[in-house]
Amino acid sequence: MLQTVIAAVREVASGAEVGEDTPLIARRIIDSLALLSLVELLEKQLSVTIRDSDILPTHFETPLAIRAFLKSKGC
Repeated sequence: MLQTVIAAVREVASGAEVGEDTPLIARRIIDSLALLSLVELLEKQLSVTIRDSDILPTHFETPLAIRAFLKSKGC
């Protein structure tokens, strides 16, 4: 799943160099609009529902944080 998350981040961030522990928000790799695109893409790819209340900076800090969040959602 980690590779899926990294690929999704690269897709919404125009191919940015992203590793598993890259700080996505702190390095401004994803902004608020890219975050919404990322959520939509992950929902489609992983058949998961991400509620607005789930969209917290801590859940999307790094690809590893995203993977942990998605695992908590049952993915």
